[in-house]
Amino acid sequence: MSLKKSLMLLIMFGIFSGIAVAEKPVVRVADYYFKQFDYLKAIAFYKRALKKDEKNVHVLQKLADSYRLINNWVDAETYYAQLVAMENTDVIDKLYYAEALRANQKYADAKVYYKLYADAVPSDNSVKDRIAGTDKIEELSKDHGFYDIKNLDINSKYSDFGVSLYKDTGIFFCSNRFQEVAIKHKDNWTHASFLQIYQAFKDDSSGNITKSTLMGGRQPDKKFHEGVTSYNDKLQELYLDRSNYNGKRAFFAADKTVKLKIYRIAWLADQNRWGDETVEAVPFNDKEYSVCHPSISKDGKTLYFASDKPGGYGGVDIYMTTREIGGAWSIPVNLGPKINTSGNDMFPFIADDGTLYFASDGHEGLGGLDIYSTTQVKTGNKIVSWTEPFNLGYPINTNSDDFEYVIGKDNVHGYFVSNRPGGHGDDDIYSFTRKGITVCGIVYDAGTGQPIQDAAVIMKQDDLQKGDARTDKDGGFCFPATQDTKYKFSASKAGYLPNEVTADIKQKPELVKIPLVAEAGINLEVTVLDKKTRDPIDGAQIKVTNMTTKKDELCTANKDGKCMFTLDPETNYRLEATKETGDPEVKYLTVTGTQSTIGKKAPVTLYSVLELERVKKGVAIKIENIYYDLDKWYVRPDAAKELDKLVKVMKDNPTLEIELSSHTDCRATVKYNQQLSSKRAEAAVAYIASQGIDPKRMIAAGYGKSRLVNKCACDGTYVVPCTEEEHQENRRTEFKILKF
Repeated sequence: MSLKKSLMLLIMFGIFSGIAVAEKPVVRVADYYFKQFDYLKAIAFYKRALKKDEKNVHVLQKLADSYRLINNWVDAETYYAQLVAMENTDVIDKLYYAEALRANQKYADAKVYYKLYADAVPSDNSVKDRIAGTDKIEELSKDHGFYDIKNLDINSKYSDFGVSLYKDTGIFFCSNRFQEVAIKHKDNWTHASFLQIYQAFKDDSSGNITKSTLMGGRQPDKKFHEGVTSYNDKLQELYLDRSNYNGKRAFFAADKTVKLKIYRIAWLADQNRWGDETVEAVPFNDKEYSVCHPSISKDGKTLYFASDKPGGYGGVDIYMTTREIGGAWSIPVNLGPKINTSGNDMFPFIADDGTLYFASDGHEGLGGLDIYSTTQVKTGNKIVSWTEPFNLGYPINTNSDDFEYVIGKDNVHGYFVSNRPGGHGDDDIYSFTRKGITVCGIVYDAGTGQPIQDAAVIMKQDDLQKGDARTDKDGGFCFPATQDTKYKFSASKAGYLPNEVTADIKQKPELVKIPLVAEAGINLEVTVLDKKTRDPIDGAQIKVTNMTTKKDELCTANKDGKCMFTLDPETNYRLEATKETGDPEVKYLTVTGTQSTIGKKAPVTLYSVLELERVKKGVAIKIENIYYDLDKWYVRPDAAKELDKLVKVMKDNPTLEIELSSHTDCRATVKYNQQLSSKRAEAAVAYIASQGIDPKRMIAAGYGKSRLVNKCACDGTYVVPCTEEEHQENRRTEFKILKF
C-alpha cells in the first residue's frame, strides 16, 4: 500500500465496461488498464508490447510509471534507466530515476541524477535537501540505540496501516485484509479488499497487542475505503478519511477517480457505542482533490491533515486548520516550504507536546517515505514557524516506506508503519519504545533577532562532543539526545562572537535558543541572578532602553540567566529585569540598572549583572547598616545611603506598598523604646518620601523591644548577658511588603 496507494485509496469498483483483448492492439489495452489504475494488468500487456518494440518510449514510460506506482523500485529503476538514456524524454524521469536509485540504496548514483534534475528544474528547491541527504546516509543509517521496535502480532499478509491512538488502551488501524462476506469487492490498484477500520486493545497481562476486531457499530458503513483515523478523547470524536461516497454511490472527480474526505463520528457514552451518523468534518472537503490523514490536537482546537489540493508545493502537502468560535473550522493554512516539498508530505501527527511528526519522500532521507519531526516556534501563543524537519533515522527509517509515527502522552511509547522486508505482509504496524529524544534549537542575531544561517553548532555532554550541525536558512538545528540529560550547545560563525548555552533535556524538551552578537559592534551581556542564592534565573525578562531614542529591546534570559544585546555608540541605556513566579503572594522585585557606551570603542563587549530578590508578602526584610545615635532618631548620612537602596526598590516597583518598622534592644523601659522606635520609623519614612516616593505607599511602625530576634531579653532589672554586637541585632530597621 504505502506511498501512492495509501494517499489515493481510490474507488475503482464497478467502472470497468469490459474490453475484448484479442480485438484491440496490445498497447491500447495496456493503456486502458493503466487509466483504470490496474497497474498489475497494465504491466503484463506493456511487457507483451515491448517484445515487439524494445525502444517504444511510450511503453517504457508507462512500464516505469506502473512499477513506481506499485512501489516496485527495483523494476522501476530498470525502465527509468532506459528512459534517461534516451533523448527528448521528460525531465521528470531523471527525478524518478534518482528516487528509484535512492530506494535501492544506490545513493552515489542517485545524487548524480538528483543534480541533473536540479540543473534542469532550478525552481524545485526541495531537491537540494535530497542531494544533501545522500551525503548523510551513514549518519541516518546509524542506530543510536534510541528505539526498541517490535512488529505487532495483529499484522496480516495484506496492508495494515492507518494507526492512531485510542485513549491509553489501544489503537485504531485500517486494513485491506479480506473479510468473510458473501460479496467481496476489490480495489483494482491493490487487487485486495477495500480498506476497513479495525480496533485492537492492549492485553491486560503484558501490554502487548495481539488481537484485533473490525470496528463495531453501524458507522462507518464499511463500504469502499475507510482509512486513517484520529481520536480526540476530550471531545470523544473520531476523525477519519474515507472515499467520497454517501453510502449508496461514489462521487467521481473529473479525472474519473474518487477522492478522500475527512469525516467525523461521535462516541455515545450513555449507550457505550459509536453513533450512527458519519458527517463531513470540515467545510473544505472537495470532490476534485483528497483531504485526508487527519490528526487533531489534544485540546481539539487544531486539525492537521494532508491534501493534494491545487496551490501546494508538490504532490501532497500538509495543512492545518483551527476551530473558530462556534465550532467551524478555519480556512486551511499550508505549513509552508520548510515542511512541504515538491514530493509527497503526508501522515501528520501532532503530539501532546506540540511536536509534529510526518512522512515525506521530499526531504533528505534513506529512500521512499521517511519520518521526520519538527517543533513549533511561537511568539506568545501564535505559531510563527517550524524548526527544520529532523530525520528520525534508523531503525525508524529505512530505504522502504516508513510513515505514520504516533506517540502517547508519556512521550515514550508509540507506533509507526513500514513496508520494510521481514514483515508479515505489505504495510505492517510496529510498536516502539523511545529511549532518546530529538532536541531542536535556533541560532539568531542578538541585536536584530534575525536567524543566522550556516552557523556551526556543537552539542556536548560532560565535555564530550555528541553531535555537530549547520543551521538552516531559518537558523534551525536538531540533534538526537537522551531524556533527563544536561547538554551544552555552542554556536559560532564568522563575524559573530561565539556563545554557549546549557539545556536540561526533559521528556518534552523546549526549543534551545542561542543568540550570537556581531563582532564589530558594541555588545552587552546581561546576567540575571537570584540575589540570595546567586543562581542564574532562567526565563527572566530583560529590557534595555536606549535613552536617546526611547527604543526598547526585549530578551528572555537563557538557562544561564544571560541575554546579549548590540548597543549604539555614545549612548546611555537603562536596564530592567523582571521575573514572574506564578504565585500571587511571592514575587521577584523588579531591578533596574544603567549602562553607557560613551567613550567605548568597538569591538568591545560590556557586562552587567542584575540581581533579583525573591520576596513574600508580609515577611520582614532587614535593611542592613541602619544605625542611630544614642537616644536619637534622625537619619544619619551613613543610614541615608542604605535607605537610598530602598528608595530605588520603590522606584523600580511603582505599585509596591510597604510597612517600614524600627526595633530596639531590650534595655530601657517599654514606653521609652516604643516611642524611640516609632520616631525612628517615622524619620525613615520621611526621608524616603523626601526622595520622591509617595508617602501613601508607606506605613511607619515602631515595635520597641517587642520583637527581639535573639536571646537578649530583659526581665525587670535582669538582662540576659549579651555582647554589644548581639544587642545590635535587635536594634534594626526592616520593611515588609503589604501590596505588590
